[in-house]
Amino acid sequence: MPSPYTFAAAILLLLAIQPCNSQTISIDKTDTLCYSNKAQWDGNIALGLEVDKQQATLFDASNFVDVSLQQKHELYIFSASNRFTYNGPEDVLNTGYVHLRWRHGYKEQLHPETYVQYQWDNKRGIVHRFVTGANLRYNFWHHKMWELTFASGLMYENERWDYSGVDTNKIPLVHPDIQTNVLKSNNYIKWDGRISSASNIAIALFYQASFKDFFEPRVMLNVNLDVNVSKHFAVGFRYAGLDDVQPIVPISHFYYTLSNNIIYKF
Repeated sequence: MPSPYTFAAAILLLLAIQPCNSQTISIDKTDTLCYSNKAQWDGNIALGLEVDKQQATLFDASNFVDVSLQQKHELYIFSASNRFTYNGPEDVLNTGYVHLRWRHGYKEQLHPETYVQYQWDNKRGIVHRFVTGANLRYNFWHHKMWELTFASGLMYENERWDYSGVDTNKIPLVHPDIQTNVLKSNNYIKWDGRISSASNIAIALFYQASFKDFFEPRVMLNVNLDVNVSKHFAVGFRYAGLDDVQPIVPISHFYYTLSNNIIYKF
């Protein structure tokens, strides 16, 4: 039987060779157990599929993979997603991300976290978005039933946008891709808790803004609800709503995604 290290490495390799959703991603893990010198792996795979028939049959599929490694005072979290809609030979929607996070002293109330992230979204016009940064994070646990988290830090953001998500009448005659490089403030608050013996909900609110335009932010709300149906399987609902006061190209300020998934936990 393959070792946990081999299994996790295979997942990371599979994701790395995929053709690489919202711009702010909520990646986290709640754990109030004692530190362990032995490596502990955890993870889940979520798959969703929707079929819509109008003038043509549209297939919308999404997948999410999360893998975490805990050892001693370190917690590493790897997450990736890809979502696409297929309409005959045309790729209508292609969006996804790859995210890696490291939390040192992750069971302490106050501890640092660092992260790196790459994503794309051809429907909105994000050719690529690269983010790296660090936060100082404060956790408050209540009887291992729920957790409240505050975090604040700095992040560097590099984005490249085209006009594929812009209404035709708003596209200028000359419209080369726009690239930005910005140092931003990154802040979030998150509540994660059980709402029954078989279900868990996590709600996170992000506030990201450049120091030059701090009160013209990018604000996002993430809601994840998982309901266990067996030891290894669950059904999940994910909502991500984004309000960007100053979008890079003239698209709508507000954008949201909804996803219903079947989750396998290992």
